[in-house]
Amino acid sequence: MSDDSTKQYLFALMAHAEEQQKNIDQAIDIINKQQAQIESLHKQLPNLAQQLFTDSLNGARTSIESDLNNHSTKAAQDLRQASREAKQAAQSIREETRTLDWKHAFMTVGAILGTCMLLVLGATLLIPSLDDAAERRATVKELNNAGGALQTASCEGELCVRVMTKQCGFGSSKDYCVLDLK
Repeated sequence: MSDDSTKQYLFALMAHAEEQQKNIDQAIDIINKQQAQIESLHKQLPNLAQQLFTDSLNGARTSIESDLNNHSTKAAQDLRQASREAKQAAQSIREETRTLDWKHAFMTVGAILGTCMLLVLGATLLIPSLDDAAERRATVKELNNAGGALQTASCEGELCVRVMTKQCGFGSSKDYCVLDLK
């Protein structure tokens, strides 16, 4: 699953959870209104009992109780369904969060391993081996034993050695010069 599709899925889950929360809030508002109506009716019942005949009072009570039972049953069913859906959405969000945590961990470990491999590769290619260093020391020692020290300098970041330019042109490719030993 790509990061974009994961984000879209998470946003969809979050939108669904918000919608369910709104439904729950609406159901609670309905229940509160019904409770207020019930309390209002209960306050008025003594006055109604005095004003109405016994038969009409019993009919009204039966009708009210039936309506309340139907509304409360429907509201309870809606609340249970909304609760189930909210729990499912929360579980889905938890699972997606765990998946994202693993992806980030793998990316971090991969970046660290890649950096380490680049460091090892760079060290292997740029740092001379012990054999190369020993060979260079032997060459310098041989030159020192040959009759003098070389006069070296750094020329624009390159190693330079003093030579006699009038005594050049030796070797098969004519690119050897005589060293000016001091």
